[in-house]
Amino acid sequence: MHELLAELLQAVLAVAVPIVSAFAVRFLAERTAGSKEARYTAEVMEVIKTCVAYVSQDYVDELKQSGTFTKDGQKEALRRALGMAETMLTEGAARFVDGAYGDLATFLKTRIEAEVRLQKSA
Repeated sequence: MHELLAELLQAVLAVAVPIVSAFAVRFLAERTAGSKEARYTAEVMEVIKTCVAYVSQDYVDELKQSGTFTKDGQKEALRRALGMAETMLTEGAARFVDGAYGDLATFLKTRIEAEVRLQKSA
């Protein structure tokens, strides 16, 4: 019973976190349109899209073609996208995310996972 509840919670969170994160980003972008915050938000979102597309094309597609894309491969893809995103963001955008969301790495992980889902469905 405990395992069933844990799996159910994990499934709900896997769907809910990217959706809630997307709404939060959209809300923030609308609230700060035309401001420095809007530029940072746009920068962060573009960096995330670019990193996810690159890692997918460069790493994930190769593993999928060889039939070796496993949970460890998923973790490595996330690690690569996260590292790339942290490197590509300007210092101002990184400070903005830290101030608005509390933790850059957690925010990026959530948004990267949401972007992966969006790019998969497109």
